[in-house]
Formats: sequence, structure tokens, C-alpha cells
Amino acid sequence: MFRPINLIILAVLVAGVALVARETMRRGGGGEDVAAVAEQVVIGRTYRVDKSFVQRTGKVPGVAFQIILPKRPEQTHHIGVEELPEGGVVQFNFRAEDETFLESLFMAPIRIPMGKMDDRLAAIAPKLAEQGPALLGQKFEEVTSGEVREIRLGTGEGYRALELTGTYLDPRDEARYTYRFIAVPDPERAESLYSVSHINQAHLVIEGANFGPSLTGKALSTLRLMAPPVQETAGEAAGE
Repeated sequence: MFRPINLIILAVLVAGVALVARETMRRGGGGEDVAAVAEQVVIGRTYRVDKSFVQRTGKVPGVAFQIILPKRPEQTHHIGVEELPEGGVVQFNFRAEDETFLESLFMAPIRIPMGKMDDRLAAIAPKLAEQGPALLGQKFEEVTSGEVREIRLGTGEGYRALELTGTYLDPRDEARYTYRFIAVPDPERAESLYSVSHINQAHLVIEGANFGPSLTGKALSTLRLMAPPVQETAGEAAGE
């Protein structure tokens, strides 16, 4: 019954894991605009998937959102933004001043059929538990995982979402990471959001599944889902 969801999650997980494996070997930088979300007290760079995204990339994403990428004036980390990574809408890569990999946040669309929110969450929960750790185990060692749990994510009261967290060892450099998979059913549409976070434990050790202090956790606390933009026709772009 849930085979379409199963296939989508698998594709997103594969893309997210491949990206973080690549990012640990990359070097790069990012921008530093300043914006703030008062209720979350997160200061940093505002990123939106909107009409400008469509104009830049020529692609209409399956899901749209606004998020704040945390960076206070005194902080020295870089924020790299990779739009349209394989299988996703965008990946944010946080690196230290010396380009050491800190954290990454991969965001992708996932279709979760409409219905009662309890039913939507129940449909996707076993897929997180079954596929996440198994896939990580194909590339990494000493994979651990907790229980799938419901959380609130985003601004205000937040969105109901499901979370799976754990740790793993990258055998290439013996580095240890904490991962976080989150599925966020959009209350208003079937096209929803899936995110994958990876955190270098040499940068930050997550205690008790509390991602609040992490850069990716702060970013996700500012999440606002929006209606996906449409691609303008030539006439609309010219103002006809």
C-alpha cells in the first residue's frame, strides 16, 4: 500500500548519504546575509525556495520553504549552498574557517498522501526505521539508531514531524557522525519535506537527541513551509 513512499524515501536517503560522503572530502564557502526570526532568536542568512529559485535554476521544486541558516556576526563558519543536488532541492554545508566539515542539511520533496495527520505519520514511520540505518550500513560502520519519534519542527507551534537519529563511523577517516532524518508532512498538500542532517562529532556531540545547539537544528527550528512556486511563461516574465 505504501510502496510509492517506500521508493521515494530510499531515493532520498541514497542521495543524502552520497552527498555527505562527498562533502567530507570537499572544500568550499558561502554567503553571509543577516536576517532574524524573532520567536526563534536565530540570526543568519535567509534562504527561500520561491520564484527566485525557479528563475535561478529553471526548475520548479516539489516543495517550497523558508529557512534561516544560522550565523551570528562573531561566528566564523562558512555556509555553502548547493541547489538541486541529486534527489533534492538544496543542501546546506557548514564548514569551519579552515574548511573542516561541521554539519550538512539536505532537503528534498517527498510525497505523503493526504489524510488524517495521524495516518500520514503512521504510514511513513516504519519506512524511516527500516531503511535509514540499513542504508547507512552500506557505506559506514558502527551504525546506531534510536526509535522513530514524533517531534514539532519549525516556527510558532511548529509542524508535526517524524525523526530518526543515530550515529555512525566513516571508515575512510575514522570520523564519527550523528545523523538525523526528518519527514515533515505538509498540512495543506501531499508534496511534503524530507531532510537529512549529518553532524561531525568532533565539532559537536549531540546529547539525548537534543539538536537545539546544532547549526542544522537551529536552521530547522525556523522552517516555514510554503506553496511551491510556478514557472512563469515568457509573457508573464515580460509583464504582459
